[in-house]
Amino acid sequence: MKRSKWLILGIIVIVVIGYFILKPTLNSKKLDYTYTAIEKGNIEADVSSTGTVEAINTVEIGTQISGTITKIYVDYNDKVNAGQVLAEMDLKLLNTNLNSAEANVAVSQAQLNQVKDEYERNKKLYNKGVISNKEYTNSKYAYNQAVSAKKAAMASVKNIKVSIGYAHITSPISGTVTERSVEEGQTVAASFATPTMFIIAEDLSKMQILADVDESDIGYIKDSMQVRFTVQTYPEKDFYGIVNQIRLQPIEINNVVNYQVVVSVDNKKGLLLPGMTANLEFITATAKDVFLINNSALRFRPNEAMLEEIKPLLKEKGNGILPDSLKQKFNKGINNSEIYTPTNFKKNLPNHIDGFFYKNEKEALDFKFIEIGIKTGLQSEIKRFLDGSEISENIKVINGIKSKEK
Repeated sequence: MKRSKWLILGIIVIVVIGYFILKPTLNSKKLDYTYTAIEKGNIEADVSSTGTVEAINTVEIGTQISGTITKIYVDYNDKVNAGQVLAEMDLKLLNTNLNSAEANVAVSQAQLNQVKDEYERNKKLYNKGVISNKEYTNSKYAYNQAVSAKKAAMASVKNIKVSIGYAHITSPISGTVTERSVEEGQTVAASFATPTMFIIAEDLSKMQILADVDESDIGYIKDSMQVRFTVQTYPEKDFYGIVNQIRLQPIEINNVVNYQVVVSVDNKKGLLLPGMTANLEFITATAKDVFLINNSALRFRPNEAMLEEIKPLLKEKGNGILPDSLKQKFNKGINNSEIYTPTNFKKNLPNHIDGFFYKNEKEALDFKFIEIGIKTGLQSEIKRFLDGSEISENIKVINGIKSKEK
């Protein structure tokens, strides 16, 4: 009886120990997984931003003189040529000033003639010793003063003629009038600053977008990069442009450093108008007909039961596939339970190396190390399996877990 009693007790102990040894595996068998598929397709990575559509060359036209506008020859959207008169200022006061200045020239010329004759006469008398040096010097001074007075009078005439020229507001470039801020009969004052009367866009068939790109994304933007964008007027239509310039001057917007990127756009159809808001996508990378995996599979984390079952396999595969520079870090990581939290799993792997759990042909839990190419918010490109095996679309990739127990 004693021998039977000890035998039964030994069997119970063995069963209990075996249960705890096999418990993780048993628990993992109770798990039901959700799966995703590896598929072939196209992938595109981009950086999003917003910007404003503008004309490439815009000129503000004002007046350098004060006065009343008597005539305006152009309106919004009018096409103008370089040198074309856009508006005229009142010339009455300027013409009066010109007549007065020209009269002053005549007066100064008469005075010059008088002192010139006197100077030349005194010069001859001085050379003969008839008059004193003082008389000669005075006449010479009066002559030089009259010459200067005439030059000043002539400069005044020239200045008024220039002002009369400014009274005719002309376009410095050929283009389209996008803004007119004055009316006939309005008085403008140019005493402190040149008032803007018209804004002319040189060529609306070619536009540009000024986009603000966050400092965290600016490193992905390159010259000549293709840009896709939409505007609110045509939400279903895609427009395309090219990065023309990355301006190095930082701009702080809501405590975030941004850099302005200039995007050149073809607008031959005239659909884009100055001031429109554009929603841009800078296309940083593209790939066609490549193997893709849903990012939910790469984000998947094993639970405790799975971890105990898969840990030996992870060590084996890590030692056989990963380079020496990563083996030690990875092995150290998989022994730390914190590594399996969403923020820490595979933290010792570089950005281009990742992996996923799957069910192999024997329906056993397995793991693949992969090299990642282009990555977006939803999918990632699989460039290759690090074990050298062929990429297949039939692999049952695990992306979720649900327990069979109720």
